[in-house]
Parts: sequence; structure tokens; C-alpha cells
Amino acid sequence: MEAEENKFSLLDDGLFRVRGDDGVRECSLPEVLAALQADAVASFDGLQAHQEQAWYAFLVQLAAMIRARTDRTGDLDTSDWRSGCLDLAEGNENAWHLVVSDVTEPAFMQSPVPEGSLDEAKYKSDIPSPSSLDVLVTSKNHDVKQTPIRYPRTEHWIYALITLQTMEGFLGRGNYGIARMNGGFGNRPLVGLAPGLSFGERFRRDVRVLAETHDDTVLWDADGRFKLLWTEPWDGAKASAISLDNCDPYVIEICRRIRFTMDDGSLTCWRANTKGQRLNVPSSLSGQTEDPWTPVDKGEDKALTLGGGGFTYRKLTDILSGNYERPVTLERQSNDAGAMFVTARSLVRGQGKTEGLHHRDIFVPGEASGFFSQGSDLWQKLAEISEQRVEMVQEVESRVLRPAVAALLTGGRRDEQPDWDVVQPWIDAFDTRVNEVFFEKLWAAVNLDKRQAQNAWEHFLKTEACSQFEAATENVPIPDLRKWRALSAARSIFESRIRDTLEMAYDDESSSTDTDE
Repeated sequence: MEAEENKFSLLDDGLFRVRGDDGVRECSLPEVLAALQADAVASFDGLQAHQEQAWYAFLVQLAAMIRARTDRTGDLDTSDWRSGCLDLAEGNENAWHLVVSDVTEPAFMQSPVPEGSLDEAKYKSDIPSPSSLDVLVTSKNHDVKQTPIRYPRTEHWIYALITLQTMEGFLGRGNYGIARMNGGFGNRPLVGLAPGLSFGERFRRDVRVLAETHDDTVLWDADGRFKLLWTEPWDGAKASAISLDNCDPYVIEICRRIRFTMDDGSLTCWRANTKGQRLNVPSSLSGQTEDPWTPVDKGEDKALTLGGGGFTYRKLTDILSGNYERPVTLERQSNDAGAMFVTARSLVRGQGKTEGLHHRDIFVPGEASGFFSQGSDLWQKLAEISEQRVEMVQEVESRVLRPAVAALLTGGRRDEQPDWDVVQPWIDAFDTRVNEVFFEKLWAAVNLDKRQAQNAWEHFLKTEACSQFEAATENVPIPDLRKWRALSAARSIFESRIRDTLEMAYDDESSSTDTDE
């Protein structure tokens, strides 16, 4: 029976403001799942951009575990989702309340305290706001203002709690991170396919894929005891870590000891340090936890840790062309049809800072869908073309543009060292332009033979390289005394080297109009 002091039931209270076609509704968690299933969610009021990935992964993993345990093939209604959530917690409603006064019982994403009291377990109440709870490190007031929520609602605390418990890494002694990333300083990228970009379209497809592949596991146990890690008491000792083979493949992690209490009508957040991770994960695993959205680097045998550069065409080509083991959501499944999107998201963590929230959606036309079935003829063709194109871009940048712009700066004097920091913006501008159209032009190559595809790509690179070089000749600072010598030397380098690098663009100029992508 529910204790009187328990507050904020995610199963029964309208804690989440959901915006749809009919305005904003206050929904419980089961109502949120039903609305996503009906693709009736435009956005979640109160959810910040950097929290969206954690909230999405939480909802999909939760729904997939429920789906994998039901014989129903059609849509589930709100009561089905509610009973499914409760079953995952072995019938304990406390596990779905944000505040449970008996600390020896679980609360939402808060493990029971075996010591019997927060004082005995040395919890501290030094988290004044949701902004101080989640993973975001904001040393400067640029993209997200420090402590932006002056009057937090319950949903703000819940979003921050989910983000902390499912996305956080190592943050000093006593503050350990999740298992689903490569090391304490890594991150948990999300890369997958989606039939559309709405929350509901992505949710429905990923829940289906995860439920269908629920039993395809090596590390975990599809019948594992633990589905929600916060239902088990945790004293923070290293020896109390739970092994993977006791957990469901989509177990929802927690990584910190957190408890909420109600004091004078307000929420108070408490935390305690631990001596180890909640999940017992050998370091040799390097984040290879069969995460449904995380690619694995085959060469280095570790999960992808996205860098501050984000999801550039170079990184995505690396992931899609076979150098990475694709996660299950990035493989085209039997029920996938027509055009899709590649969706990629990650909050990149740095030491004492955040290196950006990176987000990219790439449209994939139906005729290019074979690229997402590894081993197919189209995958072989596009993987080869994409890798060659990346190498060609590198050649143009290093052999053509960089030395030509450098010659402008030095006036053609070979004994003078250029300021490479001044040269770099022209290289970056060229690379940015390539990044903008890389995949659009790659999909266009599906209907071309190898020579036509290369011809079209070389003509594109030639046009963009000429554009950047001409812009450099007009804007690079050159002393008047050296101007004509500098221009002559730079143009000589550019013209000779671009012809050597992009031979087909000059040999087949007459055919370029027939093969433009």
C-alpha cells in the first residue's frame, strides 16, 4: 500500500507538460508513452535541449522492456503502459514516486538506503536546483545560462535526474559514471535511423527494433532480474556493484546515490558519494555494452567517444563505411521502408567543461537505403565511394589550398614560414562547404557508374576550391610591394596542383553537365 508521505507519482500524476496539436496537456508517464505511440507529441515543455537524448533513451528502453514482455501485437493503452512500468519494478509503486519518505524503499531513480537514514549514510543536501543536478558543466554563460530555472517544477527535477543517472561520467573521486560509455571521460552518443524526425516517429521505430532484438544479447540476460537499477538497495561499496549478466539488455542505469525529500513544501535533493560504479563493468570492455545507439570502433575495440568536432561528414563516413560496428538502430530492419533519416546526437563532455551539444539529421532517399544493410551491393559501392571522397577532400586541402594560400602570405618566398593560423580559415571554409553537401551528393551517386560519380565529385571540389582560393586572393593581407609576386606564385601553385589532384575535372570538362549530382 502506498505510504501517505509519498509524493509525485510518475504513474498517476500529470507531471509532464506535453505539447501537441491540441495544446499543452499535463500527462503521467503512461500517458506520455501512449501519446508517443500515437505520434501526438510535438515537444515537452520544460525539457532542455541537452536533456532530450537522455529522456528519449529512457522512454525507448522502458517501452522496449515492456513490449518484450507482452504478447500484444497492437498498440498499448495507458493502463497497459502503467501496468508494464509497475511490473518492471516487481509491483513496487514506490519505485515510481519522486519522493518516498521511507529511505529504505526505492524512489524514482533513487536506490534504497540500507543504512536506514540519510544522516547515517552521510548524504548532503547541496544541490540547490535542477541545473546543479544534471550533467551540464557551464563555465561560461553562452548557450545555456547558469541556474536558468528560477522556480523549478517537478518535471525539471525529473529531467535533470534522468540525465544525470543515465548520461553522467566520472567527475572525481566518489562520483562514478554509467557503464554505457568508453571510460569515465567518454560520452554516450546516439546514432540511428528514423522514418521521420518527430519524437513519436523515432520512438515507435526504435521501440519496435529494440523489442524485436531484445534476446540477441551476449553480455546481458534477457530474463535478468534487474530492469530498473534503482530498485535494489545500494550502500555505495565497490563490492555491491551488480554484474551485467543479472540485468536486462535495456536495463535503465543509475550511477549516483540520490534521494529527494519534501521540506516545508519544497523539494530537497540529497546526494552521497560511492566507492565504485553501480554496474560491475571491466575496463577492458571499453564501453562495448551492446548499447542500441552507440557505434563501436572495430580497429580500437572500443565504443565511440565523440569529439568536440561533432558529427562531421568525416566521422559519419567512418561510422557508416565499415570501420565501426553499427548499433542495431543504425541497421535497416525488415519493416523499414522508403526514405529515412540518420539521426545523430551527443553531448560531448570535457574535463571541467562541456564541448558542445552536437546534433545532425541527414535525409536518406529510398534508393540509397541499401547503404544501411551491411554487406549489400549498395553498401559496398557507397562505402567505397564515400571513403575515396573523404581522401580526395584531404588531398585538395593539403596539396592545393593550403600551400596556395600560404604562398599569398609569404609572397612566394620559400624561405619564409607562413602563419598557419591565418591560412586555416580558408581550409575550414572549404571543409564546411563539403560538410554541407557531402551526403546529398553521395546519395546522388547511387544512380551513376563509378566514373560518372568521380567526375561529378571532382567538378564539385574544383568549383569550391577555386571559390575559396579567389576569396583568399582578395582578402588575405599582402604588403603592396609583394602583392603581384605573391599572387603569381600562389596562382601558379594552385593551378598546377589542382590539375594534378583533380585530373578528371579537367579531362572531362565537356561531360560535367551530364554527370552533375
